[in-house]
Amino acid sequence: MTENTTTAVNPLSTIQQLRQELNARFPERRDVIDGSLCAVLSGEHVLLLGPPGTAKSALVRALAQAFGGRYFERLLTKFSTPEELFGPISLKALEQDRYARVVSDKLPEAQFAFVDEVFKANSAILNSLLTAMNERVFHNDGAPLAMPLVSLFGASNELPDGKELEALFDRFLLRFDVQYLRRPASFRAVVTGPEPGLATAFSFQTLLDAQAAAASVTVTDATVDALMAARDACAAEGIVASDRRWKKSLRVVQAHAFLSGETATTPEDLLVLVDALWREPKERPKVARLVGELADPVSAKAAEILDAARETAAKVAGLRSSDRKAYIASAAQALDDFKAQQSRLTELARGAGPRAKATLADACQEIAQLQSDLARSVTHGLGLGGAR
Repeated sequence: MTENTTTAVNPLSTIQQLRQELNARFPERRDVIDGSLCAVLSGEHVLLLGPPGTAKSALVRALAQAFGGRYFERLLTKFSTPEELFGPISLKALEQDRYARVVSDKLPEAQFAFVDEVFKANSAILNSLLTAMNERVFHNDGAPLAMPLVSLFGASNELPDGKELEALFDRFLLRFDVQYLRRPASFRAVVTGPEPGLATAFSFQTLLDAQAAAASVTVTDATVDALMAARDACAAEGIVASDRRWKKSLRVVQAHAFLSGETATTPEDLLVLVDALWREPKERPKVARLVGELADPVSAKAAEILDAARETAAKVAGLRSSDRKAYIASAAQALDDFKAQQSRLTELARGAGPRAKATLADACQEIAQLQSDLARSVTHGLGLGGAR
């Protein structure tokens, strides 16, 4: 990893460069990457739900390394003790009848943190962890110690079980369901490529400058009106978020606008909140529809088409090892569906705004890749070619 020694660094171009490189290193993680960058820019926390082996910790580690931030990582179990996160008790302090911890290289000194199996936190850890996330303070022998924490990333294989963990769950403003790679091309790139990493590192001051620039983005009345409409629409469907969550979400919306190169927000930027409002992953499609219809109908339609294409690809893949005739017939229909979906996206692009066009282009590119992967699979299955 090489250090960028340029004296005058443009925060926006830096973040966009990092975004591009992360997407190249971590395929099929675009939403997670954009959301994580917005969380870091706004000083919020992120929950990554999903099975092990989906590059959750690798992505967080890459972010911390890119900005030169101090990084802390820990896997919790139900037997974990506060010492693992906050440091051992100081023997010298005990000699002075003080109960202070040695916090060197522990969470109180970290700027970025990754806590795996975060919902395994027991009551001995929970209160201090909540205070650290909410107030950026660790009380060491009663003395408040200011923490430099930018963002804490939690990971878990499952949602929290028990009311005592609800407050911790609520501290994660953005939540992502991270599953195994779907596309054969992505899987091939990961298993044959090098371990994920980044070629360039930036100074921590660059992040501070980017945070200041994001915070200066103007929140427009149109954005607030759309936010209120989204709140009402979600509530009507039984999806209710706290007032605090809605208020804090505006900072993420500002960060999203900054990441897009804008100096003022638009209703389009509310799309980043899709992963701030669901409580269970199964609610995400509904939230995406409700927010998308208000924030950016064109991009919402693109997401709907892309989800349908992904579902089709998954269904066809499930038939591959069963009846050959049924698989070939389903694959042929799927290839026709993919072609029609790309045509529909092309139609939507006419008259769409610049950011919506970018979303449409990304969706069209992914469907084209699904089409290519399926065509290659069918060709191999029929023994008609040896293309790799």
